[in-house]
Amino acid sequence: MKWCGVLLLALLQSLCCSGLPLYQSELASMADKALVVTMTQVNNLYAGLRLYRVTRGSIKRVVPLGLNTYDLMMNFGIKETDCLKSSGEDPQRCAFRVGFFVPSASCTARVRVTAEFTQVVSLNCGQDSSSSESSSEENFTRKRQQLNVQPFGNRGPALPAPGLSEAPLFPSHSFSRQVEPQLIPRGDSIGNHLE
Repeated sequence: MKWCGVLLLALLQSLCCSGLPLYQSELASMADKALVVTMTQVNNLYAGLRLYRVTRGSIKRVVPLGLNTYDLMMNFGIKETDCLKSSGEDPQRCAFRVGFFVPSASCTARVRVTAEFTQVVSLNCGQDSSSSESSSEENFTRKRQQLNVQPFGNRGPALPAPGLSEAPLFPSHSFSRQVEPQLIPRGDSIGNHLE
């Protein structure tokens, strides 16, 4: 009986040292670090001349990976600010641009947070509103190609349908690099009978 008590005490102490449970104050601190790193990457990848700032955000899931190592699944919205990218300002101190055509987007991110570093594992942003569903899908696909994310392993990117133009995610800005799609056969057995 005495050994069971000692074993139970040792088990409880090891659980407390492993980072479980995660308290609300620790989660808020990790979320703040994760959001700062993510917004830095958003402004490096997506911003044209102006910085973007968070409009809303939430943590959808916390995945413990090991000793004080967590992956945070985040959803957040961004909107363009008045601050120029070259100004070096903190985006959270900048005022949002006013107007109907100010670019905004919804983003999802997976961010790995440890005691030593914070790293963005994945980041996807898509335009908040669009005139049609097809243009929204096209923008999402284009952005995924820009980040070289291949969600289905060795499959290649889908080729755009003839006659559709590739509109940028944020119409007033152009991307600094172009990604050429690779032509990789899909490997399925469905033939195209419209040829």
